[in-house]
Amino acid sequence: MRIAGLLVGMLLLVSVDARATFFKYKDSSGAIVITDKLENVPEKYRKKCKAIFDEDLDAKDSLKKRWAASKEARDKQEREEQKRKQAENKKSGDGKRPVITVDETTGEIIRTME
Repeated sequence: MRIAGLLVGMLLLVSVDARATFFKYKDSSGAIVITDKLENVPEKYRKKCKAIFDEDLDAKDSLKKRWAASKEARDKQEREEQKRKQAENKKSGDGKRPVITVDETTGEIIRTME
């Protein structure tokens, strides 16, 4: 019974610790320091050290926000471009486009719609 309780407790600690991927503290100069290992936090700052989870960092990361916004803008632009091309294809005759080839033996220019 004790062993089962100990194992459950260890599993809970491991799952919580697995999420805590970063540690944040303020050094003596007032700079905020973030590290991925608790061993990298000096002993005198460990009591005030906070565990930060990936989700928390992603929510506050302005670079990730800007990257997501620019990706969204690119995706929107691509969708609009595809719609524009589809509209052009419909106007030009059922999605057909002109194709120009050259007959290699005669040098004659051949124009077709495909």
